[in-house]
Amino acid sequence: MLAVESSFRGHGIATALVQQAIDAMTKRNADEIVLETEESNTPAMRLYERLGFLGSKKLHRYYLNGNSAYRLVLPLRSVDFDIAQDYLIGEVS
Repeated sequence: MLAVESSFRGHGIATALVQQAIDAMTKRNADEIVLETEESNTPAMRLYERLGFLGSKKLHRYYLNGNSAYRLVLPLRSVDFDIAQDYLIGEVS
């Protein structure tokens, strides 16, 4: 969970923290980063989209309070679509 105290928002703190996480996962050779954020959290959605995250799916009633979320993905490696297609159709053993 990432949160910035309201009195410190608007100073790039969240951007810096998320970028540090991206950099750390990139150095560890992660393929992608997946996260969820509440659908009503517009500032977080803008932040993640600005950093290159892509919408993956909407998760209805995802949180215990009944609120929905969006799952976002940031690919960190390029995809070889020929190999990926083989996996999708089950040709790789």
